[in-house]
Amino acid sequence: MTVTDANALTMAQYAVLSNNPMVQAVTFSLLDMGTAMTDIPFVNKKTLIANGVRWEGNLPTPSWGSINSTPVTTTGTPKPYQEQAYVMRGAIKVDKVLVNDVNAISDPRATQLAAFLKGFAYDFNDKFINNDHASGDANSIVGLKARIDGGLSYGVWSSAKIDAGGVDLSKATMTAATANSFLEFLEQLLWTVDSPNGDNVTLYMNEVMARRFNTALRTLGTSGGFAIVKDQFDRDQKKFMGATIKDIGYKADQATRIITTTETSTGAAGSSTFTSIYAVNYGEDHFHGWQYEPVYANDLGLLNDGVTYSTVVDWAGGVINDNIRSVARLYDIKIS
Repeated sequence: MTVTDANALTMAQYAVLSNNPMVQAVTFSLLDMGTAMTDIPFVNKKTLIANGVRWEGNLPTPSWGSINSTPVTTTGTPKPYQEQAYVMRGAIKVDKVLVNDVNAISDPRATQLAAFLKGFAYDFNDKFINNDHASGDANSIVGLKARIDGGLSYGVWSSAKIDAGGVDLSKATMTAATANSFLEFLEQLLWTVDSPNGDNVTLYMNEVMARRFNTALRTLGTSGGFAIVKDQFDRDQKKFMGATIKDIGYKADQATRIITTTETSTGAAGSSTFTSIYAVNYGEDHFHGWQYEPVYANDLGLLNDGVTYSTVVDWAGGVINDNIRSVARLYDIKIS
């Protein structure tokens, strides 16, 4: 049994449909903070392991024949896969003296919960792009970079890592020719994730790349497929063709970009002047996730010690790609 047995919902859809106030409160907080977790369609299923198959070549071979000929038996060989669920938990404890302080400007429990969720949003974004189990956190999801680099292990197409050839989007030297070349690479990126028009795709980049994107289009003197639309919560959302443009932001230290502007020309971490854009095609037949249940905060109230109020935030789930053309990376974009 795979995790695609039921309809998948994004966090935004859960927030609208849920009648659980704690689920709504936590989900809307994460939506406001812009975590990539809110982009992923999740299926609710209480399982630690997701099993399934995907086609990585070896499709059935059709045969042609004459009238009344006997059909030739043919079968394909899909490749089985497994993905693991991971657990995020946090206990937020506040002394009752602080809770009962009549001079408190705001509810200290609510303030601490909001800070925890903010930290979770930053951390998930970083893990979603950068985490790997060799040198990172083995108790969290495997990030896009490691999935693309380890395509044979994670069912990612060998052409998912696209070299932009050092296309120069530096503010001082950008030309119409380089801007046009960049847009062609971007269209190649969308095609690589099985969505030439950008439908269901989110493009993740840093804020500098997002600004240079706009500059490139202005340099060409055209919108070039760029538009600003409203999402379901009436917030502005930038689009390139059908794809959503998203600044993945900073790590929790608020000083380090999750997708840096200092990559080498090979896409490695370094101190050079290049960056990357990641594309994800979201859907139950491409990239999605599963969870035990939506993220929620469980108010445990005053503990047995008689002095501490406690709130536990709990989530267990994982991510998965059912199609080898679900994720891709465009690297070697010069941005100094």
